[in-house]
Amino acid sequence: MHDAGKIPGTWRHTLAFLLAFTLLLGLGWQGMRVQQSLLEANAEVNHSLELITVIQDMQLSLQDIETGERGYVITGQTAYLQPYHQARERIAAERESLQQLLELRGVAADAPLAELDALIARRLEISESNIAVRESDGLEAASLRLMAAGGRQTMDRLRLTLEQLEADERSRLAADTRRAEAQAEQARWLGLVGALLAAGLLLAAFLSVSRNLRLRRGLALEAQHREARMEALLAAVPDELYRIVPGQGVSRLMHSEQPPPPIDPDFVEALSGRLGDEEDLLHSFMWHAPSGDEFEVRMLPTRDGEYLAVCRDVTDRLRSRRRLRDQQTFLRSIVDSDENLIFARDISGRFRMCNQAFAAFLGVSPAQLEGRCAAELHHGHCLLPLMAGDSELLAGKPEQRDMALEVQDADGQTRCLQLLKRPLTLSDGSRYLLAVAVDITERREMERMKAEFIATVSHELRTPLTAIRGAVSMLNSGVAGSLPEDAAPLLEIADNNSERLMHLINDILDIEKLESGGLSFHWERLPLGPLVEAAIRDNTPVAASFEIRLVAEGEPLDALVDVDRHRFAQVMANLISNACKHSPPGERVVIAQTFHETEWLEVTVTDHGTGIPLAFQPRVFERFAQADASDRRRTGGTGLGLAITRALVKQMGGEIDFSSTPGQGTRFRVRLPRRDSSSVIAGKETL
Repeated sequence: MHDAGKIPGTWRHTLAFLLAFTLLLGLGWQGMRVQQSLLEANAEVNHSLELITVIQDMQLSLQDIETGERGYVITGQTAYLQPYHQARERIAAERESLQQLLELRGVAADAPLAELDALIARRLEISESNIAVRESDGLEAASLRLMAAGGRQTMDRLRLTLEQLEADERSRLAADTRRAEAQAEQARWLGLVGALLAAGLLLAAFLSVSRNLRLRRGLALEAQHREARMEALLAAVPDELYRIVPGQGVSRLMHSEQPPPPIDPDFVEALSGRLGDEEDLLHSFMWHAPSGDEFEVRMLPTRDGEYLAVCRDVTDRLRSRRRLRDQQTFLRSIVDSDENLIFARDISGRFRMCNQAFAAFLGVSPAQLEGRCAAELHHGHCLLPLMAGDSELLAGKPEQRDMALEVQDADGQTRCLQLLKRPLTLSDGSRYLLAVAVDITERREMERMKAEFIATVSHELRTPLTAIRGAVSMLNSGVAGSLPEDAAPLLEIADNNSERLMHLINDILDIEKLESGGLSFHWERLPLGPLVEAAIRDNTPVAASFEIRLVAEGEPLDALVDVDRHRFAQVMANLISNACKHSPPGERVVIAQTFHETEWLEVTVTDHGTGIPLAFQPRVFERFAQADASDRRRTGGTGLGLAITRALVKQMGGEIDFSSTPGQGTRFRVRLPRRDSSSVIAGKETL
């Protein structure tokens, strides 16, 4: 009986494999069923979550409608109507999504939806009425309307209805979740039991068949692999490797047949002193060699009771880090010593660097400002004017300049800044906006005081100068009889210089009137061509006095512009005389007229002189600005002509700019809007 009950070892192994395979098939089939059930439960949970999200979105939209309505009724500011209109646009889509999700869930909610629709319509009607009353009758009537219209009661009923829908769906969600958890728990237990049985059967069969053979082969292969890895590691790793045997000492591991160099005794002592401290074995420490080099050492225990130390030379890295830190400190000191406002922002709007002057402007320290956005600062609203135009710079504009930008500081004082912003791209591709702002508040105040003083003095000088010119003119006309021959040149000098002085005073008074808005204009709609031709004709004698020839380029344009013909003549006279003064004798000044982008007419005045120095170009249109004082003595002038010209062009709705290359000449461009003969000037039709 004993012999019959025996099962050969091969049959035992085969039976074990068959049983394990059958069990695995059953577990797979059960797993597929559980997976399908979990997928269905997950879909139900997702539908519930989407439905709850839509309900919450409807609550937020209704809240935005109520907030926008009340904000507008209380303040009358149209900014509160933006969230109101946006919420009204969202509410219909959210209501449609709610109905679709309820239908997918198979929930019959016609009655709650009908009630919800009626309440929403009622609430929107109340909001529209309150806003209309606020627009037509004012705050008091709108406030009374707001309290009596029933908007709050309607909102309370809406919240109750939506909260009831949400509560019902959460109950269904909880039930689905519990059912999914129960199925998952059952699957875990079945899977665990089946996996344990299958693993036991397979493991027993596997071990009984090949335990000894695989063990020997694995040990041999592992030994070979370890030896190969160790050789490759020793050959490839640039770090120094040391073997530490407690009680025997330290030896260097080298993939070489040559004897290793001796080890520093201080280094051996540092390694041996950390053998008993397990915490040091899990962390690296720094070793400072007597030569001044620095090494990072990491000690790790091996399974055979020995230790492995990896020593890496980090001297260059640490020195580079220190140099970088010193350079950062040096640059920070330079930036902080500058009284101008300097800051840099990344593309997300966060300040990455600023100097002490900029931080003091906002009443904070650089540490409190760096890493934060303007919206996170107490006085962040003060920075809004400084951020204008950032999108254009990030889109590719090379730089942005603002010659006079008024900004309030942290103390509420208005300060005038000259701003320069440029984009900056680093080697890693990160982009920043670098800005430098110069405080010109005191300079502007001094210029204002200077302008007031000059205007006052000019008014006072005009009367006696008129009398002097009249007296000189009478003497020249012979009212006082014939004059000695020696007196005639003196009277001519007096007459010429009094005329120059009168031009200076007139320029100063024109500037004062333009700035105060007191300069009168007589508007006419005229063709551009005759105006330019008249300007060339009137300024030909001036050009001849400088031995310059005026040349008209291109055909005259018949297109119309709105101008004061005398002020336009003044603009052209300033540009032409300026070009003649800065051209060498025998050269020519070219005056051309063209269309610019179909909606503008452009007049250009081009000289072939020495050009405008690059450093002076930003100040060309400033008052009393001249590139060289010696040039003023040679050519005459007050430095007011271009400032008056720009102001007059601006008053006529136009633009003026220039381009200049030192040594090649300058071109001034005046652009005026093109007009239609049927449109109106100053409220009257043009004939």
